[in-house]
Amino acid sequence: MTMPKASTVLAMALILALIPIGSAFSGAPTPGSHVQGGEETRALPSITGVNESAAPNPVRFSFVSNFEDGGLDGWSSVLGATPIVTSAVNYGGEPTLGSSALSTVQADIASNGFQTGATYVSFQVAIASKGNGGFGLVSRMSPLAVVGVYGSAVVAGPDLDHLVTIGTVPSGTAYPKGWVYLTADVYMTTASNNQQMWTMQVFIDGTEHVAATLSVPGAGGYTNALIETTLGVVYYSDIVVSTYQIPIYIPGYNNMEGYGQGSGLLVSLLPAYYNLTAQMDLKSWNVPQNGILSFQINAMNMTGTTKSTCHGFFQLGIDLDMNGRIAPWYVEGKNCGAVYFLPHGGRLGVSSPSPTHLVLSIVFVPALKQIEFTIKDTSIGKVFAATIPYRGGSFYGMYTQMEWQPCCSNYPIGQYRFDGSVYGIRITTNLGATEVLTSSYMLPFILDAPPSWNFGYYQDSMNGYKQVA
Repeated sequence: MTMPKASTVLAMALILALIPIGSAFSGAPTPGSHVQGGEETRALPSITGVNESAAPNPVRFSFVSNFEDGGLDGWSSVLGATPIVTSAVNYGGEPTLGSSALSTVQADIASNGFQTGATYVSFQVAIASKGNGGFGLVSRMSPLAVVGVYGSAVVAGPDLDHLVTIGTVPSGTAYPKGWVYLTADVYMTTASNNQQMWTMQVFIDGTEHVAATLSVPGAGGYTNALIETTLGVVYYSDIVVSTYQIPIYIPGYNNMEGYGQGSGLLVSLLPAYYNLTAQMDLKSWNVPQNGILSFQINAMNMTGTTKSTCHGFFQLGIDLDMNGRIAPWYVEGKNCGAVYFLPHGGRLGVSSPSPTHLVLSIVFVPALKQIEFTIKDTSIGKVFAATIPYRGGSFYGMYTQMEWQPCCSNYPIGQYRFDGSVYGIRITTNLGATEVLTSSYMLPFILDAPPSWNFGYYQDSMNGYKQVA
């Protein structure tokens, strides 16, 4: 999960919309929590707009095309020329899909892993346009819910013949120059007369407000995703279609401010477990600013795994700070605020010269009704530990994450350098079995790290992501 981090007020390190309705997060430590000389400084604003009470979608799937591996990621041409994966126009240094309509319309479809019949589908796409192009859900070749960029206008609608302008391409955002990031929630509601209605809410770059709410009557009949370029040359990247919610409602935040793996694609459950452990090696890091780049693991109970809420979400990680220092912290699962183990909100950090080896664990102890967070830094012989009261259930999901915070960074992302890995990820199930989680458990999600970052675990994903060195 990813949230905005302000230098002194917002200091969160999460990755996707697990946000409760109307919650107001205070900066005070939760009563009963154990903070070793620390203070909670990661507070978040009030949040509204998410239906926390909604039942999990019975149909679950995720489809990803990031093109980092240089392949077409399952896209096939159905009209016009075959698309190309190119680095000539790139997304933060990474390849993109180029679609040309210089002579005729170009259309491409993909459906890898798609399951039909979901009553809620979320999608995202990054677009750099020198013409007109769109992305969306289709029934074979018939568009049902489309977003796109036509010249300098951001457009959306139920099909290509009924697009309306919902905004303009913004500038000066967290994204590479010339790119716009579009997200949409497409969902079914039932009126009092039992009539089913399909609606699409669209967001432009940020998620602090809905850019447009449109009727998309046929969206429930989706079978594929479509890229269609009708004029000029348009480039596409960071495509995700998922039954897990992507856009959320937080001022100053959007999902692509984080660089993580698994969250938006968390559409299958692990067996009930109570113990998550992982190891991290930090070979080197060099950052120009503290509190901006972080590395973490996450464990979620059933609520945190299946709903868009901060409840039931437990996170353990470190900020990678200047001068070989780290600042460890954890998230309690009651809200999206995090607690630093160190005094002064972790701002001083602790010296941990590379190579640094960390052992992380998040353990639910039912008999004691508590969760135990532990980070062991074997390089310097320090242990950071905290215990919080907990009366929830077992864990059912997890993911790992690297994250950079453009909201608060005074320097471009390329000036943050990192070389490290997370490995040995294991869960202990409620039946006492220890399972090693392979990289196939987590598909890549909005993972667009610059070449100055090197991930160990992420390159192993059998389902997509291979970091460009």
